[in-house]
Amino acid sequence: MSSSAEAEGPGTPPRSNLKASLIPKGAEARREAAEDYALRKVPEHWKRPSLSFAMSLSGLTSSVFFLALGGQLALLFGFPSAMAAFAVATVLGWLGSAVIARVTAMTGLDLDLITRGSGFGFLGSAVTSLIYGLNWLMYAAIEAAYLGTALHSQWPVLPSWVWFLICASISVPICWYGFTQNDFVQRWLSPIFVIGLFWLLISGIQHGTAEPSFSTPGFSVVGFAGALGALLPNVVIQVLGTGDFSRFIRKSEVKRAMIVGPFVVIAAVYLVSFPIGATLALYTRSDNPGDYINGLLGMFGIIWVLATQLRINNMNYYSASLSLANFAARILHWVPGRRFWVLITGVVAFIGAVLHVEEHLVSVVSFMGIFCLAWLGVLIADICVIRPKRRGTLHVEHRRGYLASWGVPALSSLLVGAAVGAILSLGGIPTTESGALLGDVVAFGVGFLGPILVEWLTGSRMARLVRQPDPNWIDDHSRNDEELERDENMLPCGNCGESVMRQDLVTCPVTDSHVLCSVCCGAHRTCGERCKTESFVPSDDEIRRHLAVVAVTNGADLKGSEKQA
Repeated sequence: MSSSAEAEGPGTPPRSNLKASLIPKGAEARREAAEDYALRKVPEHWKRPSLSFAMSLSGLTSSVFFLALGGQLALLFGFPSAMAAFAVATVLGWLGSAVIARVTAMTGLDLDLITRGSGFGFLGSAVTSLIYGLNWLMYAAIEAAYLGTALHSQWPVLPSWVWFLICASISVPICWYGFTQNDFVQRWLSPIFVIGLFWLLISGIQHGTAEPSFSTPGFSVVGFAGALGALLPNVVIQVLGTGDFSRFIRKSEVKRAMIVGPFVVIAAVYLVSFPIGATLALYTRSDNPGDYINGLLGMFGIIWVLATQLRINNMNYYSASLSLANFAARILHWVPGRRFWVLITGVVAFIGAVLHVEEHLVSVVSFMGIFCLAWLGVLIADICVIRPKRRGTLHVEHRRGYLASWGVPALSSLLVGAAVGAILSLGGIPTTESGALLGDVVAFGVGFLGPILVEWLTGSRMARLVRQPDPNWIDDHSRNDEELERDENMLPCGNCGESVMRQDLVTCPVTDSHVLCSVCCGAHRTCGERCKTESFVPSDDEIRRHLAVVAVTNGADLKGSEKQA
């Protein structure tokens, strides 16, 4: 730990603003940046202003995939129908992104942790973590394939699989320090992306070989439904991706996050990138950006593709590492660290690129998006309907020691909605054009209505908590970030010794210290979850006495935070 942190004492992390840097300064800062609170609540000293949030989130806007899908929809369904679908997708995405940004910023939890307390249960939420992780792994492979193909076309002396390996590997060190390093990368590469995007549009209009027709075929309901049906799975991924970054926003800036997040990740994509892709497709008669980028931009095209794909794939790798870390912690009770899952993401991205997953773009994205639509439906139902109805229960629980293992209503709603939606969407029922949209609507609708109906029919009998935490051990949203991280609200974990806020600790009857952080609790394999069946609420004095005994026994001061969770 740095000397400045030591001077402030345990339980009082440094309050300095964390400037974007390639490698965070100090051992403690590097450790925090490596794990980036993948498995626990983000503390106040690690939160960022809205500008940093906007810059980091902007990486989600730079995918060449958006140009490809926008062009494909314009060629399939006509420019007017595609543009109408882009507009509707913007409205829907904005609403969903604003809701997710608010709840993650207020709680400091990522979506995987929020899902635990939104009816799925501690183990049941692992299903959504796996689904979420597979989505980001798929996108990582697609982006690596796009970049590798572009580089291979320019320098064919190396076989394509070598380029795929290079492109899948290069994002690993870029994602090594999480949000902090991502902020640095996005700030420096954003100008290249913006300049290249509009240069590409102007050059495409000036040098395009086709005679574009923006009005033929004209707008049709069938074309609009087909385009919107293909867009919605991507919309939900953008919405959910907001949550992995908005959790770093301070509570005092939550309203700003509800505007900045949707503006960056939704409006910039569906009102800029997609229409540009559609326009370029009409001028080039191609929906594959790889066919025209080099011809329109020359050597700068390679630089531009490299910058854009590094920006977006850093986001893919980061979100994949969060979800996979959460999945392993719950199902395997194994916490190897977020960086391990960054490496795994790189391996999977290379395999997917070699298998040319990008050649099955729409079908793969649609299939995976169906599950995410059902999941988003359950989350929106819980956040916007069920919790407000209960009054005073806005706290989202994420700790294993207080949660039921399985949430049957939420999990059933997700699986049924996803299964029926996938059949309708991929089976093309009743028609190919409207089947995709119908499947999307059914998936979201079942996910949304299922938990509400169960709540209405059973009342409070479908308990989500197996025991109620002490009011001082939950975040009731009335306390600001600084209050949550004051000395009196901090305690060291009896296992790893890291000093964390009470809202991330669990009282435990089987450990000598009587208290564990949520990460150590989730990784415990032999406790038998006795805390869920025994009445056990130790006082602060009891906890501190036991912690002192444990510290003496271990010959170490557990009040420090140098040890890793």
